[in-house]
Order: sequence, then C-alpha cells, then structure tokens
Amino acid sequence: MRITDPRWPAARELSRILLRTDDITIQGPSWMKEQIHRLGIRLGDVQPSRTTFPAFAPHEHEEIRLIATTSSQTLAICGVDEPSMDILWLPMTPTDAWETLASMTDDLLNAGYPGCLGCGGPQSEQPWDEIQSRKSMN
Repeated sequence: MRITDPRWPAARELSRILLRTDDITIQGPSWMKEQIHRLGIRLGDVQPSRTTFPAFAPHEHEEIRLIATTSSQTLAICGVDEPSMDILWLPMTPTDAWETLASMTDDLLNAGYPGCLGCGGPQSEQPWDEIQSRKSMN
C-alpha cells in the first residue's frame, strides 16, 4: 500500500495497535494461524521484555478482527462491511489487509516501535480519529 492511499493511516494505526496492545486476539481465516505465530516469534525477538503475544482464533467471516482479550472489545476490523464508529475500520479483504499489516508491522518493529519517539509515524502521538479516517476514505 502506498502512503498516498486513503486507507494508509488506518492500516498504520491498526499495525500500531497490533504492536502495542497486550492480550490481543486476532480472529481471521484459518490460513492466518501460521502468520500470527510468526508475528509472535518476531515480537519476542524484537521486544524481549514482552510476556504476552497475539493469539489467533479462527473466524468464519471474510474479515480480520482485533479483539482485546481481557474485555472482549473489538478494537479493529479489516473487511468490506463497515462497523460502528467506535471500531477502527480498514476496508480491505483479509488477504490484502494481512499483507499490508505484516509489511507495516515489520517496518515499525525495524524502526524500534513502540519503544521509540516518533518512529510510529505522524499520527502516532495523537489520539486516533475514526470519523476523520472514514471521511478521507469516501
């Protein structure tokens, strides 16, 4: 995904959520299980003090969901159906979304995120604005 794509800020924020949120479950198609396992290994290598890693749960819908494990709150959805405004939405198919997220999380980890100042990108220091994000995608 190019930085000029209107979905880029949402994908970047979703990647940051993946990297900074403890106790997160990623629900998605069964092919993602190995991908999530590899992400956990990478996180352990780059963030040695981290004690919890993303869990995977198979999901029958054509979407990816990021769930806060302790509260069962849906934090983000990658899919074609628009969720409520309190959920970060990345309008992409699971395959395209995961390809984008894997690339972005790798870039962020290589830059030192989340333990660095400013390496998360321009929006990383400010609260996420889902309303503005969706307006920019229309």
